[in-house]
Amino acid sequence: MSDRASGGSTASRINDGGLLDGASALPADYHASFTKVNKARFVSSGHASGRWDVDVYANEPAVRALATRSRDVPVGAIVVQEHFEKSGTGAAGPVMVMEKRAKGFSPDHGDWRWTVVGAGGQLVKDGVVDSCVGCHDDAPMDGLFPIVE
Repeated sequence: MSDRASGGSTASRINDGGLLDGASALPADYHASFTKVNKARFVSSGHASGRWDVDVYANEPAVRALATRSRDVPVGAIVVQEHFEKSGTGAAGPVMVMEKRAKGFSPDHGDWRWTVVGAGGQLVKDGVVDSCVGCHDDAPMDGLFPIVE
């Protein structure tokens, strides 16, 4: 059983390689401290061409940015997207995180940090991830896409 399925923290299983500037790749308490911004799981058409159903959690700065469809997301905004197989099993897939960093972190890509954590809790990618910037650079809301259910 995955940590997420049992209600535990995926972040607690990420080793030091999952830290950037001393900051954890995935907030350990996001289920409790973030807002789930979608009412029901929906298909993530951009991640693996619609393979996954997703739930999206956001901290307060990200919730405000999503609600107002901001074109200037504040530093510290974090969005966590949990992926689940659409194949009928609903098995947990990767967790993807976007974190708005301070100006200068990655000026060509909106100063976003992307993190991908595998279903087993392992760090897959962290930092400026080419496969993420390819779409999020074109997003209408400073790297974010509106939640569409």
